[in-house]
Amino acid sequence: MLPSSTKAPMFNSQPRLFLVDVFTEEAFWGNPVAVIGAGIPLAPEQMVRIARWTGMPETVFVLPLNTHRDTEHAADYQVRIWSPSCELAFAGHPSIGAAHVLLEEGLIASKAGRFTQLCMAGCIDMCVTAAGAKRRISFRTPIPTVEQLDDADHTEVLNAIGCSTALAKTALVEAGARWIIVEMKHASEVNALRPAMDRVLALSALRNVSGITVLGRTHAGGADYEVRSFAPVIGVPEDAVCGGGNACAAAWVARQNDWREGSADSVISQGRQVGRAGRVFWKGPDETRRIEIGGFAVTVSAGTFHVP
Repeated sequence: MLPSSTKAPMFNSQPRLFLVDVFTEEAFWGNPVAVIGAGIPLAPEQMVRIARWTGMPETVFVLPLNTHRDTEHAADYQVRIWSPSCELAFAGHPSIGAAHVLLEEGLIASKAGRFTQLCMAGCIDMCVTAAGAKRRISFRTPIPTVEQLDDADHTEVLNAIGCSTALAKTALVEAGARWIIVEMKHASEVNALRPAMDRVLALSALRNVSGITVLGRTHAGGADYEVRSFAPVIGVPEDAVCGGGNACAAAWVARQNDWREGSADSVISQGRQVGRAGRVFWKGPDETRRIEIGGFAVTVSAGTFHVP
């Protein structure tokens, strides 16, 4: 646990900056995130300016725990997560990236493979499992909610992403993050999409979602589904590999299977359209309908960070 009085190097007067590639075992094939150990107070306007400067899909600030929050939430550490345009209550790949750094630096220790992250969305259950010499880190969703879209919204979503098939299914899903989900029959249909980003942006703002995530069945490369996530409303037209979008897609699959335990267990391929080869692992739902979304992470760079 990281108490507010910690003297760990990540939280001294000279902040640390880590560049981490998430949802990959090999650097430069996943989704990058900047992880900043901010040992000094930072105002929101400083954080968003830094997030825009890094140019990353997200930048996550790891902060020492406030004593009162520590008592109230029993978290191991806290973070604030920013896209280039706004603060996010929760996001998957920054959470995995931050946990990867903290575990690698020895700043947190899991208890029976479990630990807890505090963010704007509240406490997030995290877990780590060994995979040979590597570790796979996952976050556990809250209990998901799934809302079917009416015919008009269904048609508008499909038109926005350039989908011409009448067989696609759509829903609004909340599983920590909040996304519109589109399920298509085949990965080839997913890969052929050419979304109109202005329409995706307008829909996302109207429905208060991070964007639209699309999935389709595949049998290539050991994956079960091909996934794409479009999120121009948070400044990321197409996310390379999206933890929150995958969480909502997994919840949709679980609901299609009447929430049967383990019915969403899958391996996901994402990032092909933007030159990546991300791999995401779904596990669940469990008996409470929660799902674990995980992957590997690689530290690409580590150094100090100057804040004027």
